[in-house]
Amino acid sequence: MNLLDRTMVNLGSSRAPDLLGHITLYELDSGNLYYVYYIENKFYASKEVCRDTKKILSERGSDNDYHYNVDIFFNDKDRHLGWSFPFNGIHFSD
Repeated sequence: MNLLDRTMVNLGSSRAPDLLGHITLYELDSGNLYYVYYIENKFYASKEVCRDTKKILSERGSDNDYHYNVDIFFNDKDRHLGWSFPFNGIHFSD
């Protein structure tokens, strides 16, 4: 699998103003995309997306106590903070 990108995400709200997370994006050997979501360096959720159809093929989540807004915040591009250096082209063996 290839690491394609990482981005920090501001997950802050009135309930937790300083909450941060990040999204890591991989390309699987099949060519599909695999997104992994973290909150404060703890696994939150993941999903595999078909590169051609953009349909979600599988999803996995953790048991957590976070408000449902966290899901909305992860998808809000205005909350994406970027990352300090590019990861494109790094290959991880299984």
